[in-house]
Amino acid sequence: MDKPQDPLEQAADWQIRLQEEPDARADFEQWLMESDAHRAAWRKMETLWSALGELPAKPEAAYSRSVVLKPSRPPQLTTRSRRRWLALATAAGVAAIAAIMAPQATMALRADYQTGVAQIRTVHLADGSTVVLSPQSALKVLDADGRQVELLKGQAYFHVARDPQHPFIAHAGQLSVRVLGTAFDLDLHQDAAEVALEHGQVQAENAQPPLSERLMPGQRLKFSWPSGKVERSSLEPTQVAAWRTGSLFIENQSVADIVDQLQRYTSGWIVITDPSLKTRRITGVYDLNNPPRALKALAQSLGVNSRQMTPWVHTLGNF
Repeated sequence: MDKPQDPLEQAADWQIRLQEEPDARADFEQWLMESDAHRAAWRKMETLWSALGELPAKPEAAYSRSVVLKPSRPPQLTTRSRRRWLALATAAGVAAIAAIMAPQATMALRADYQTGVAQIRTVHLADGSTVVLSPQSALKVLDADGRQVELLKGQAYFHVARDPQHPFIAHAGQLSVRVLGTAFDLDLHQDAAEVALEHGQVQAENAQPPLSERLMPGQRLKFSWPSGKVERSSLEPTQVAAWRTGSLFIENQSVADIVDQLQRYTSGWIVITDPSLKTRRITGVYDLNNPPRALKALAQSLGVNSRQMTPWVHTLGNF
């Protein structure tokens, strides 16, 4: 005997079937009214697709209708329903790929060096400096000597060759880091940038709000541009750019920032289903060599669930 489908799987199956078979609406409404579990599963499926920006038309009119209940067989994992579930996974994958590929096409025209999902790349510049790019990152070299670069996306570790006559400058959004010879980590987010110093000295200069700060080893600064907020923190110098060896050291960072870093090692999307989780702050160590396990560990520390909905969609929250 086949194992009964989970209500959430049934809801996903119905979502595809309604698009393929509009005349199946009555059967769907019958399934919807059969139990609270079915209605809750449908709302969860809507929540997921809403978070993905792919919410379909809501066939919830049955809630306010008088429906004559009759025995009905929920969709089973037949060959046909398996195809529908695969179609759902494919739809989510296409949405993720479309969202990712459009900006990447533009980025490819601008960048001199790029990395993909879970890919780390070492770049040797003309001046003898070395840059290690984290996954899903992009770097542009701005001069022939290699002493001025721009981090277009992602994160990079810089080991700068010393040249007192020619300062090395790394740009990331509105932030510029000026050094003579040192090693530091630079992380660019959508609306912020973060610099952490391993050894030597750096001068971090932010355009808006205007700010200039000198960092010493083990210091980290984060500049958030919309709010103008500057966050200062400390860490062991040995923990700077620990992602190079597969470790993610987190100290009082937001869940949104942590997920942003885990996303670089994960194909598809990580969806935070509860917006209130994004601003919660966490301290911990996560294994970047096993992103699903890292996501589960993060979920446990938050007291929520993590779930792989499809090969391309991972969720974090009470879902």
